[in-house]
Amino acid sequence: MKNNKLNIYLTVIILALIAILVLDKRFLPGNSPRPQLSRSNADLIGTVMQLIKTDYLEEPNPIRTTEGAFRGLINSLDPLSAYLDKDLAARYLNEKKSPASTGLILFKKYGIFPVVTGVRQNSPAAKAGLKVGDNISAINDKSTLNMSLLEVNLLLETAEPESNKPIKLRVVRGNDTLEFQVIPDFVIAPELKAEEKSGLILLKTPSIYTGLSQEIKKDLSSSLKSKTANIKSIVLDLRDCQDGNYEEAVKTINLFLKAEEIGYFERRGEKKSLSCPQKALFPDQKLIIWVNQATCGPAELVAAVLQDFKRARVIGVETPGLVGKQESFPLPDGSLVVLTTEIFSLKSGVKLWDNSIPLSTKLPFSSNMDKVYLDTTKKLLSSNN
Repeated sequence: MKNNKLNIYLTVIILALIAILVLDKRFLPGNSPRPQLSRSNADLIGTVMQLIKTDYLEEPNPIRTTEGAFRGLINSLDPLSAYLDKDLAARYLNEKKSPASTGLILFKKYGIFPVVTGVRQNSPAAKAGLKVGDNISAINDKSTLNMSLLEVNLLLETAEPESNKPIKLRVVRGNDTLEFQVIPDFVIAPELKAEEKSGLILLKTPSIYTGLSQEIKKDLSSSLKSKTANIKSIVLDLRDCQDGNYEEAVKTINLFLKAEEIGYFERRGEKKSLSCPQKALFPDQKLIIWVNQATCGPAELVAAVLQDFKRARVIGVETPGLVGKQESFPLPDGSLVVLTTEIFSLKSGVKLWDNSIPLSTKLPFSSNMDKVYLDTTKKLLSSNN
């Protein structure tokens, strides 16, 4: 009986390993054709499986090993695809729209630790002393090395912020290993912050949330109508701008640009063009967009399209290139597979997947990035006059 069980789970692992070799990240459209599985690859897999069967010190746990194979197969595809066990799957499917979190913004690829790309102001993570560039090596003593980005984010969130239950983080910072206790009670408010400063209208948003374009329209209309205002440029601050929806991103672009086609989402054998058909309300005002390493998804779409049409200048540091859509596929045991099924390309043909959006001006890192962004913007404006 034991040998039968062992053979069954080994077969599952072999199929998973073969799938990894066959997929090789080429399931996305626009990439090179799938490679053929060679005889040498098949022989190698067979040899490894035979060694596990005959020489491993004990009979492996079939459930744990099979789940590990699924996790490795899915999580290694790209940063946003993920395998979730049934507990995390239930949390993901039942999650509130704005769960409480630590305030950390992370980026992660399979096989490396998640790196902090942003820390929300006044969040528990900021108060605890976490910094951009920190590597989160463990969450509640569980290694993050082979987790997906989605799994890490779920473990750093809670639907019950009032519980005051801290999360233990082990952090690698340079040559030091540090530990933090952080309570996930920070909720991001979907709110546009607008201010006038040095002849600039500064608009900052934490995400591309539903209704954002209407708020931008309202604030800009009010500021531009003021007879006392001496507005040199609009600055759309998309630093640390994560999440949101692509429909709202298109509406935001349409405030500044009218175009029949701005680019397209592509999936297997299908392209879906996006357009901004309405009359642009602010077609002529100078526009500068700020981005950083935590500008993701819909925010990347906004910045890249407006730059692609030469409607805005984008300044900052390289973005992760995560303009794609994911779909969820429940499995019979209650676990869940989340797969990237569509990626976006600009009208010019540039893919916004695993590539930073093109930058007009790339900025160096500094201890005071706010000042660097503002000074660079003023310099650009003065050089254009």
